[in-house]
Amino acid sequence: MSQAALGTTRIRLAFLGAIFASLIATLVLRLYFLQVLNSDEFAAGAERNQIRLVQEEPARGQILDRNGEVLVTNGMSLVVSIKRQELSPEQLTQVSERLAQALGVPVDDINKRLEDRTLSAFTPVPVAENVPEDTVVYIREHQEQFPGVETKAQPTRVYPQQKLASHLLGYLGEILPEQVDDERYKELQYRPGSVIGRGGIEYAYEKYLHGTEGLRKLEVDSSGEVRRVLARREPKKGLDLVTTIDARIQKVTEESLARGLEKARNIYHPESRKKYLAPAGGVVVMDPRSGEIIAMASFPDYDPGAFVGGISQAEYDELTTKNPAFPLLNRGIQAAYAPGSTFKPVTAAAALETGVAQVNGRYACPGSVRIADRTFRNWKTTDSGMLTFNQAMADSCDTIFYPWGLEFYRTFRNNKTEVLQDYARRFGFGRRTGVELPFEKAGRVPDEGWLKAVNKELPEAFPYATWLPGYTINMSIGQGDVLATPLQLANAYAAIANGGILHRPHLGLKLRDGNEERTINNESKPRSVAVSPANLAAIQGSLEAVTTVGTAASTFVNSPLNAIGVAGKTGTAEFAGKQPFAWFAAYAPARDPQYVVAVMLEEGGHGGETAAPIARRIFEGIFEFEPAEITPQAAVD
Repeated sequence: MSQAALGTTRIRLAFLGAIFASLIATLVLRLYFLQVLNSDEFAAGAERNQIRLVQEEPARGQILDRNGEVLVTNGMSLVVSIKRQELSPEQLTQVSERLAQALGVPVDDINKRLEDRTLSAFTPVPVAENVPEDTVVYIREHQEQFPGVETKAQPTRVYPQQKLASHLLGYLGEILPEQVDDERYKELQYRPGSVIGRGGIEYAYEKYLHGTEGLRKLEVDSSGEVRRVLARREPKKGLDLVTTIDARIQKVTEESLARGLEKARNIYHPESRKKYLAPAGGVVVMDPRSGEIIAMASFPDYDPGAFVGGISQAEYDELTTKNPAFPLLNRGIQAAYAPGSTFKPVTAAAALETGVAQVNGRYACPGSVRIADRTFRNWKTTDSGMLTFNQAMADSCDTIFYPWGLEFYRTFRNNKTEVLQDYARRFGFGRRTGVELPFEKAGRVPDEGWLKAVNKELPEAFPYATWLPGYTINMSIGQGDVLATPLQLANAYAAIANGGILHRPHLGLKLRDGNEERTINNESKPRSVAVSPANLAAIQGSLEAVTTVGTAASTFVNSPLNAIGVAGKTGTAEFAGKQPFAWFAAYAPARDPQYVVAVMLEEGGHGGETAAPIARRIFEGIFEFEPAEITPQAAVD
């Protein structure tokens, strides 16, 4: 090797040696920094790696009826869950198959649970509840075969009355990520994975029922085994809630609604040339003296127990998008319908108060009337002659109410006073009642302002922006665009029954914490409907006539209720392309009202035909008579 080449090699070796020496120096300095200068921080970090904070879900408060009967309580359940985020797809498949064998369930059931996207990705998915203890022991002893699987005991909701009052009670579910910072939950310091009320009373009284979560500070080793408990804050059970519900009356109400719908499905409807579909309905029972809701039924119902531990997406879809009857929908408050002739007491109040009608007047009731170049027909085709005010309500004569509606329209055109709309709002229509339950519909009281807005938004469906006579005329018999929920109708009849006071409907009575008890103040300031006592008395008398000589008389003939008296009104609402919707609203005893009942059947026939017999059975159950078999009557309004 030449001297020049040798020199070049030595330079290269020296350069590589310098680089190697610098790397060694860097490594030594880094080790010195980690082991000496920063030793305290890393020691603390190591300590933190050995500490685990584990939240413990509290037992929720019980939900009781007004007599102390338990509607919802708690139990402890051994739950098996899978931490799907910790497993690869291949591991998840293997674990699911092993768990299916250990639990004795089809693997498809576990896979359906794992498909539930209502749970966050970082929340263990419960795949089995109420697992036998020996099965849990086996899984724990063979943990290496079940990676990502955890077993624990946790409080769970128990429904001793099964599906009773499901729409009122609501169900539970995991808090959604976007809800954690919501003001409703933020003050309660919920975390991802917390279980909250998703509907009904569980939602409305969440802050009282939930309780306070517990916390355990654990020291664990590198394998995750618990070495010792460093600190613990015990979970605090939620408060018990005593409701206004009467479980006995709730049961009678649900049974009567289900039986009535079944009977309606056997009735042939000549106009549609098939039997009534009667897919759904709703009933409200309330105390007119206080606004307390005694019962509320919606059909079809659902099992709130299905939500315990989580519900698969497929099961949830069967309760919502895949079921046209929407079992989760509470038809008492979450659906609004044209009230038909049950709205006539409001029209009568407006007519009497403004002098359009008189208590002692007599009115023609032909089969049809011609108004503003249009024919408006009565529900009966024959001429009934001259009727008194009482008879007009008892026979539900549309052709008497149409001219009253025309007079209201003329008043509106003369001085812009929307008389009928004003009285509808006085009786609580067109706005939410304020009941604690979520997602209550406001219904609708249509007026010219509303019409202009929908004309602008939907010109093809509503081509006219000017309020026409027919709109008020149709509204006078509860048709057209007026909409009401069964609860709104029940509340309006409560105001008629109690002498003109509109209460706020409510469900909460008391909260209990052990032996301590406090009353819930749910009553807002009652409002007067501003109808004179004399005119209210006339309307009350006319509603009594409905059940004795009017459209509901055949329903109540030979009923033991005749001893106390029932006042009510039948109604039939027409919807384009659908079979008629049946209504009946009533209160009893007629002279000392204690209960109001409002019944609505979707595509279930006429009010006197199918809805009134349901109400009769409910009233008989309320007053502890032997409930009669539901017998449909003639197809009257």
